[in-house]
Amino acid sequence: MTIKTFFTIIAVLALVHGVGFVLVPEQVAASYGMATSASTVLMARLFGAALLGLGLIFWFARDGSSESVRGVFIATIIGNTVGLIVVVMGTTAGTLNSMGWVAALIYLFGAAGSGYFVMTRSPQRSSR
Repeated sequence: MTIKTFFTIIAVLALVHGVGFVLVPEQVAASYGMATSASTVLMARLFGAALLGLGLIFWFARDGSSESVRGVFIATIIGNTVGLIVVVMGTTAGTLNSMGWVAALIYLFGAAGSGYFVMTRSPQRSSR
């Protein structure tokens, strides 16, 4: 898989989820088995806004310089590892239903894929 393909996949995942959390947070939360209140809807919308920003960063970094791409990879490893830990804790505690494992797989894909590109490839060479 190329860097461009990897960034395209995680950009689309982030953008689709981001739009969902911003526009229909109650429905997205319900699909994960979460109860909603005014405060959780606000937090879901803020999370959606963050996902939209990340998705756009991934999208625009697809053809970037090796230095900027490496920084995006490192940030993605850290953010997705923390997200993975949080979502696994929430799923095993019963806060999220089995859809939590889907979120865990998305976080794992982002962290592992970014780790792969940081450890094994030069971003400048791999994006072509």
